[in-house]
Amino acid sequence: MDLEALLREVHTIPGVEGGFLFNEEGSLQASTMPERFPPEGLAAAVRMVARAFGALEGSRRRIQEIELAFTERRWILRRIPGGFLGVSCAPSINRPLLDLGLNPVIRSLAAALKERPPASRRPRSAAPRLSTWAQDLVDEGRRLVEAARAAGLTLRLLGSAGVVYHAPSASRYLAEPADPGLVLAAPAAQGKAIAAFLEGQGYEPFSRFNAFYGTRRLHFRKPPAGWPVDVFLDVYEMYHRVAFAAVLTREDVTLPPTWLLLSRLQVVEAREADLVEMAVLLLDHEVKEGEQPEAVDLGVIAGLCAEDWGWYRTVTMNLERVDRLVAGWEDPERSRVRERLGRLRQAIEAAPKSLGWQVRARVGEAVRWYQTPIRVAEGPRPDLAIG
Repeated sequence: MDLEALLREVHTIPGVEGGFLFNEEGSLQASTMPERFPPEGLAAAVRMVARAFGALEGSRRRIQEIELAFTERRWILRRIPGGFLGVSCAPSINRPLLDLGLNPVIRSLAAALKERPPASRRPRSAAPRLSTWAQDLVDEGRRLVEAARAAGLTLRLLGSAGVVYHAPSASRYLAEPADPGLVLAAPAAQGKAIAAFLEGQGYEPFSRFNAFYGTRRLHFRKPPAGWPVDVFLDVYEMYHRVAFAAVLTREDVTLPPTWLLLSRLQVVEAREADLVEMAVLLLDHEVKEGEQPEAVDLGVIAGLCAEDWGWYRTVTMNLERVDRLVAGWEDPERSRVRERLGRLRQAIEAAPKSLGWQVRARVGEAVRWYQTPIRVAEGPRPDLAIG
């Protein structure tokens, strides 16, 4: 049964006027909505909903349902395997009855999506996988970098937007960015000026968060798009610390590829999107010793891993994960990434380890080797307050 026919089963539930299905990238797959919802308008709404799910998942928690209340209708948006189901219904609809009626439809939709041929990981320049949402983030990030430069301030793209900008292969392999919003790098000395600049650009500050952590990190939200914006000052600090002040102005738009890769390699709880971003950075950049344009510096990464056993454990763990990920890719891309992974591993293992590394290695994973990232949704943490 096709997806639209399955969606029509939703109409048998009292109070339901239509349904629509969209995938993880925010692309509309099927719709049985009334004619007053034209396809282009519904597609735009779907993109906004996809952004909302992504923004709410900034804390890396899975959001299962969003409900939007309007004057004459309600939209129930529910995550299902492989995508999202949207239902337009009367404001007074019986929710227990709706949930009961949706369960068999969701099972049928999930089965139909599962039976579809899997998307090939082989690059196809005519059919990029990167979502328009991700491209919107990159475009907005570049605009902010240029506007800041004109104002005498320094901003650079970090996170997923930086990876997508610096690695063209992201458009062929990356369905959704690992970061749901913009991540920017800036000098700590310009923190207050950067905050004022972003407010002038229409971004709303999280005042309590910024007052608490403002010397190391700032957080904003962009209305009406809703995407979050994090500004890290001198150091990108999540599971591990990535100091970037010395290389902040080395490139015009982003941090250098070595630091973009480190911002991904430090993720202990890496999801597939994080791993894909690591893979495309290695696919599009040679791995060499020393600072060279368009290359990942072996010495920087091996040096961090030789000094700090925590960094060593997380990086080697993620290199293994990336190796497993690209097993499904086709040559020559698979071989290129694996060859560069091998060079990284060899350099890391060969680098002489510090005394502190050796002492910490004896403890191993019996003690947590990484710090807990600051999550905006969790509110300020007194143990990490900035005086």
